[in-house]
Amino acid sequence: MARSAPHPWHGTPVEGARAVVVGVVPGQSQRVVHAAAELTQALGANLVCVWSDLARTFVAAHGDGSLESTPLDPDHVDAGEDRVLADDECAAEVAENLSGYTGPWRFVYTVGEPTHALARVAAEHDAWMIAVGSRRAGLGGWMNHLVGGSTAGRLAHTQPVPVTIVPQHPKESP
Repeated sequence: MARSAPHPWHGTPVEGARAVVVGVVPGQSQRVVHAAAELTQALGANLVCVWSDLARTFVAAHGDGSLESTPLDPDHVDAGEDRVLADDECAAEVAENLSGYTGPWRFVYTVGEPTHALARVAAEHDAWMIAVGSRRAGLGGWMNHLVGGSTAGRLAHTQPVPVTIVPQHPKESP
């Protein structure tokens, strides 16, 4: 099992302001976070970047806000006893993508199915909208879409707030 501590705000969150929640994944195009940050700034909102780790499952939430999780694969051995290394790596990647962004933002790590996680965090932060990247290009993205549908599609059909889809790799115009 691993424990992940909550991540602090970067900058001071605007008191009483709503949020733009953006789904992030390791290795994702920085266009997704950049577009969400631009929308957030235009709305005078707070930016909340959420990664829901599909490879892990929830065990417990602790009073200090930390999350305890365990791998879905019983053969997987955690690299660290008390923290999720991928959590820190993804948070660092988001921080790098947001370098130069002056608005308040934070990274939220959670586990499980992304649609439910994004909806929960959006409700917790009174979100204006949820932003997600388009599906990955190639066979892997197509298979994920075929088997489970897209996260954006599931969110669009179930959420009371707008869902914005950011193309990760738009084709360049001639």
